[in-house]
Amino acid sequence: MLRRLVVVAGVPPAIEGSFATAFSKLATQELVEPTVLSAYSLCSGYTEDYANELYERLVYKLKGRRRTAHKPLLAETNLIVLFLQKRDGSDAVLFGKFGVEAFVTPMLVPHVADLAMDTRGQRGHVLGKLIRCARGAIRHARLMLPTIHEDLNSRENKTCLLLPPKTFGRGFSQIGRRVWDAATNREDPRKFANSLKTLNVAKNGKHYVGQGGLVYRSPSKAGPRHGLAPAWEDGHQPSCVIRGRLRFGVPFDPRFHYDCQIPRDWHRRFPGCHKPLQLPQRRRHANCAPNDNVR
Repeated sequence: MLRRLVVVAGVPPAIEGSFATAFSKLATQELVEPTVLSAYSLCSGYTEDYANELYERLVYKLKGRRRTAHKPLLAETNLIVLFLQKRDGSDAVLFGKFGVEAFVTPMLVPHVADLAMDTRGQRGHVLGKLIRCARGAIRHARLMLPTIHEDLNSRENKTCLLLPPKTFGRGFSQIGRRVWDAATNREDPRKFANSLKTLNVAKNGKHYVGQGGLVYRSPSKAGPRHGLAPAWEDGHQPSCVIRGRLRFGVPFDPRFHYDCQIPRDWHRRFPGCHKPLQLPQRRRHANCAPNDNVR
């Protein structure tokens, strides 16, 4: 059974304690699991430092989760990141940090900059608003995640959702924006699924074509899959581990990879999952995993 882990970012410090109590009750009702709750100034935009600290807290929680041979690492996990919108453009910082591995979705609180919390009554009013908006965000995420799961695990040979972000290049940004827009606009899952099929992502026949003309051929269901994602102890960055198993909040086969035939005149430099990689000039083939790990 999938466990829906929820990270909440941007809760005003003045109501952090009361929000934690109310959200715990909400999580039980909505069948999700509170994982990280983080307060942040209502008047400040999100920063890279804040996003990095939030990610580190998530990693700490994920590392503490038990796994067995019957329950591989993150195989039964949904990951949702809720955040309070700032409306100053800094929301993009959170999406940039979490938007590949998690389903990042805002708590749509109207007029967030005007929220007054000077009195107990005002704080209670804001708390009620945030909880209602958190409920709406969670319910929409629960509708969207099965649709994403279907694409990642039943249409993996066709979907654009599994492409490696850094290696594929600029073309991936529109894929990420499509998911983020669907979350922000509370889009119907069927509309979202149909929109993926019409994205203008470059193709050569049925295969996607990334930056520099590299063609991404995915293995068939019965084909060889040897792109196993790293574990915590393998010397990779935590994001390499998570992004090798979760995409937009949904688990996928960690052995999945793309077969890329390297043209003779093509450079052999890859960004890698956590550091650049230079393949020998004689190499004509590379296995590229969704987390940008290249072999």
